Amino acid sequence: MENKTLEISEEYLGELLDYIGRSTVGKIMKRFEIIDNRDILKTELKELIYEEIRNLKNLILAHDKGLHITQFILKTPKEKNSSK
Repeated sequence: MENKTLEISEEYLGELLDYIGRSTVGKIMKRFEIIDNRDILKTELKELIYEEIRNLKNLILAHDKGLHITQFILKTPKEKNSSK
């Protein structure tokens, strides 16, 4: 394996970690809601964590090649004042 140096800004690394963290926690919580069998749950969570770490690695490698993730955060619209 080639020992290549990657360059990533601290800010972007923080964004990636936040993104992967929120995504992983959401997926884990969903598994807790839908899986009652503890053995199956354990296996699913283990695989999910490994998968998310692979995703993080791929996002870091993609960033090193000039690609970035884009997030859209949808929020409830603010109520408009109806002063007609």
